[in-house]
Amino acid sequence: MNISTISDTPTDDAHLLWCWKIQNCNDCLTREPDCSWCPFSWTCVPNSNRVPLLAPAWDENVCPHWAERWEIRTRPLGCQVSTITTLTSLVSIASTLVFVLLVTLAVFGIRWLRSYTKNHPGWGRIWRYNWIQSILDWQRRIGVKLGYKSHACARESNGEQEPLLPP
Repeated sequence: MNISTISDTPTDDAHLLWCWKIQNCNDCLTREPDCSWCPFSWTCVPNSNRVPLLAPAWDENVCPHWAERWEIRTRPLGCQVSTITTLTSLVSIASTLVFVLLVTLAVFGIRWLRSYTKNHPGWGRIWRYNWIQSILDWQRRIGVKLGYKSHACARESNGEQEPLLPP
């Protein structure tokens, strides 16, 4: 927030002057509904955002000093809780819940996999599967469906036209 800048409307100027004259955090947050406290410069500033706590996200000049932008104190959290502290706590809690959810899903997934393996032994032994033979069978089936002959069938039907070794 730049004090030397004149606001768009006279009510904004009056709001700025009303907040600016308050000299402590408690009075700033309790007396005037749309004021917030900037702790480094010890100033009460107007903050008429819908969510006052997130004012730094929309207004980079909400406080006189750039470094205190995310340290702003607003209602209803009071003078001891800054925006950055609140956001850090919320992100930590959300991350912890996501981590717990993933661990829980992994545990239930492993339990389900173990019970499925007991009921269907050998279902997951892909290393014993003959992959080359299945690929050759698949190529032969596709070739038959498309009308192509396989290499073995082509050699058998043409036969040798000319011997490889002279007689």
